[in-house]
Amino acid sequence: MTSHSEEAHGAVVRTIDVGCCAACSLLWFDDSASIRLTARSVLSLFQYIGQAGAARNTLAASMSCPRCDRPLAFTHDLQRTTRFTYWRCTTDHGQLMTFQNFLAEKNFIRAPSAQELLKLRQTVRQINCSQCGAPIDLAQQSACSHCGAPIALIDADGVAKALRELSATSASAAGAAATHASILDDAQIGALFDLERLRQQHGREDLLVIGAGAIAEVIASWLMSG
Repeated sequence: MTSHSEEAHGAVVRTIDVGCCAACSLLWFDDSASIRLTARSVLSLFQYIGQAGAARNTLAASMSCPRCDRPLAFTHDLQRTTRFTYWRCTTDHGQLMTFQNFLAEKNFIRAPSAQELLKLRQTVRQINCSQCGAPIDLAQQSACSHCGAPIALIDADGVAKALRELSATSASAAGAAATHASILDDAQIGALFDLERLRQQHGREDLLVIGAGAIAEVIASWLMSG
């Protein structure tokens, strides 16, 4: 893993190191610090996920804590109405999360609407599961038959909300945030139904990777302007 310095809330805002692995689509947070990330750090990690692309490695059946080397416990959790999973250290050293579950925890993904799912089925026969990489036959399935993960899309509204939260700390930046937020839906829609790009991938693509990649540049321009 590579280490990324990010901001986290506490008695005062402080810098923490987040372990990132693009090849495995994994994030490690010491002391379960994911829930304490500032809005800027959440968007920074979203940008990293968008640039990382699809996972290249298959996840191991069991995981070990990088601090104490003990087996990590697979855990189900709930953020508002969003269910997600992660691996946690039983001695509280931290938690390991897939990109998809980090996005779920931050309310950045959603299920496709009936209209979106119909259009995908009409234009794309097969996609990759965002969680395990297994193929999903859209004509027959709406979830991965291998790991059970449902088809999910990046929720542009959730990302826009994070931009607005970040802009609230700087009155002069509010206008810029509104401008960036207004084009998130266009970026998402354009990426989802870029059929030529999908054909070049032989009809197999990760919908979260497409959406995150499209919106990552919008977030990058906002973070640089802030």
